[in-house]
Amino acid sequence: MISVVYGTIIAAFIVLGMCSLSAADAQRPSINATNVFDSGQMILPGNAKHLVILIPNEGHHGQGEEDESRFIAQPFVPQDVVIYPGTQVVWFNGDVGHEHAIIVTDDSDNQVFETGEFDELEASRPITFNITGDYEYADTVEYEEGFVMTGNIIVNGQGSGGQVISSSSFDIVGALMVPSMMIQEITDEMRNVGFAIDSMHNFKDLRGGQSDTGDEQVLVIWTSAGKSLEDVTSQLGEISEGLPYE
Repeated sequence: MISVVYGTIIAAFIVLGMCSLSAADAQRPSINATNVFDSGQMILPGNAKHLVILIPNEGHHGQGEEDESRFIAQPFVPQDVVIYPGTQVVWFNGDVGHEHAIIVTDDSDNQVFETGEFDELEASRPITFNITGDYEYADTVEYEEGFVMTGNIIVNGQGSGGQVISSSSFDIVGALMVPSMMIQEITDEMRNVGFAIDSMHNFKDLRGGQSDTGDEQVLVIWTSAGKSLEDVTSQLGEISEGLPYE
């Protein structure tokens, strides 16, 4: 059973000094996989009305543990994001064997949303951000060494929303982590069911590799158009069932 530790989460925001995006950053859309990997940030274009934030496998582990368990140094992908008012956000649980629950707080530390628990390979309830401002989100569990999974969402009416990514017709954006040895198979499957692959970034995983996943992963930024968010996350779950993460 997940135990809620709201006080710890709020304290963690202060102690960790969560890296928030400033309004000045919200000038040019950027969903490129390499940029997301390097910065942990994504700036959605005006044509993106829905965002699927990935909880990567082993994302509940922090950097202070004795044995490195993470694949990627981000508990959420993207961890920080700039969106336009009216954008709908869900969290997709790619952390195999773990339930998650997310709370969202505004810049006055008022809780404005809670997903409730959602299982592995499932998406959370959605939240639509209609009011501009700076929001923090966090998992409701304190993990090993006091690690709390946190992220930041800026809803900016002046920045990203007025721009689109040229030649793009998508309205949903999300991320997926895939072992490099399976990338062709998985991206072919994604394209077959209507996903488009925006960009990919190969990286050596932090845990040093294992036989079933190898030591190189790929961060895939995908897009979708003309489908409901529920259909897209359902397909994402089916695709993720074929990944060898444990």
